[in-house]
Amino acid sequence: MTIDYVDEPIAPQDSFKRALLSVRDRKKLTPTFLALLRFHCEAPDHTTTAAEMAEALGLANLAAANLQFGKLAHLIADELEFKPENRSDGKPMWWRTLASGRSVSSDSPDGQFEFVMRPELVDALVQMKWVKTAAPVT
Repeated sequence: MTIDYVDEPIAPQDSFKRALLSVRDRKKLTPTFLALLRFHCEAPDHTTTAAEMAEALGLANLAAANLQFGKLAHLIADELEFKPENRSDGKPMWWRTLASGRSVSSDSPDGQFEFVMRPELVDALVQMKWVKTAAPVT
């Protein structure tokens, strides 16, 4: 069974820029968070999995990557005043601040949930020069 989370934009590019700068200025943008944003933005089609994030960032496992991704997303969501929908257990899906996604598919190299970075966030990171280059969407 495949579950796709395709979202309408939650905020314009400029709002993402302001949110990122605010998190940075409040000294909440850790080196891990910045590396995560860069890795995700520069990934093919701006798409990655928690396992790929963990490996690229030297984190212990995909649970650690999911934790870091969720913490960063929560910080940005607070800045954007965005409240994502809840999971079945009632907890917010903070990751939806940064990405849409799709569950296990034959396209996923490791059979994991795929996070697809929001285009507005990609544009903000490129304009701010926080990434060297964004991966092209194929």
